[in-house]
Amino acid sequence: MTRQKKEIIKKIDEIDEFIHVDEQLGCGFAPAGFYDDLLDQQWDLYEELARLSHYPDAMTMMNDTRGLEQHLSELPFI
Repeated sequence: MTRQKKEIIKKIDEIDEFIHVDEQLGCGFAPAGFYDDLLDQQWDLYEELARLSHYPDAMTMMNDTRGLEQHLSELPFI
């Protein structure tokens, strides 16, 4: 994994952590759409990570099942 990919994953995790902590401190009472800008930034980071990983887009990267063949039989919806 390249350094650039690691940095992108770190930024994605930081956004997740910020949202989680903010929800916990605010007791989950953020107004509707409050995190939209952060979630848009996060999605852009996922798109960049997908491009660096040679996927056409982030959704394809997230739905890739390579390496999960032994676990696919355990999933009830497959």
